[in-house]
Amino acid sequence: MEGNGLIYLTKQILEEIKKGKKTTPDLGLTKRTIEKKEIEGLPEGKIREKFVYVWNGKELYELALFEDGFYKLRLMKHGPILEINGLRMHLRDFKDVRDYSKLIVKKLKIGNRDTVLDICTGLGYTAIEASKKAKRVITIEKSSAVIKLAEWNPWSTELKNKNIEIIHGDALQEIEKLRGIDIIIHDPPRISTAGELYSKEFYEKLYKISNPNAMMFHYAGSLKKGRYSEGIKKRLEKAGWKILSFHQMLQGFFCRKS
Repeated sequence: MEGNGLIYLTKQILEEIKKGKKTTPDLGLTKRTIEKKEIEGLPEGKIREKFVYVWNGKELYELALFEDGFYKLRLMKHGPILEINGLRMHLRDFKDVRDYSKLIVKKLKIGNRDTVLDICTGLGYTAIEASKKAKRVITIEKSSAVIKLAEWNPWSTELKNKNIEIIHGDALQEIEKLRGIDIIIHDPPRISTAGELYSKEFYEKLYKISNPNAMMFHYAGSLKKGRYSEGIKKRLEKAGWKILSFHQMLQGFFCRKS
């Protein structure tokens, strides 16, 4: 269902259309206002709060999927985000949801000769921002539900950039096939759901596939969690990574291969 003519809706956007207010068909990417005639025949009663839908003029699709959990696209004030089992996968302290990724790319000083590994693609915002600076971006996503939602999300269309390679698979296995990585962006789910991505063994694999002096950003969550973040730091150091800093706003460690 990709292509022109699609209208993305939430309950709030629907109400704005009915009142004749300014709206956009792609969750805020463009300035074109949706006309009332474009939603004629829309089954309004099916639209629920806190969900995102797409209307093609004949059928309405809810952008939510069950896989090993409940995955859905959700529109917040700073843009569309991924929500898994009620947990939001994006930080809220940014005016635009993509600003998180832009800041990571800026801090890592990604250049046009760099090969970047982005672990856990999500909606692809970080891979997209990295691709604007890097020679090549390899991004790995395990969940087919997440990949499908990214395909639907209008803010994720640049994942089709020529220098982005999307690998659908388990990062534990997929990274063993890689070599020559200059920059790693590791943005895993919470440790309670993906503990293997926080292990010393995984960090050692990242060390092995990366070039000398490779840089890494590792999302870890708030330092207020104490032992949790301290454990991540210790495992990174034991695997050979030198901790350069912890960025409070990004809630992650910047490291260098020592």
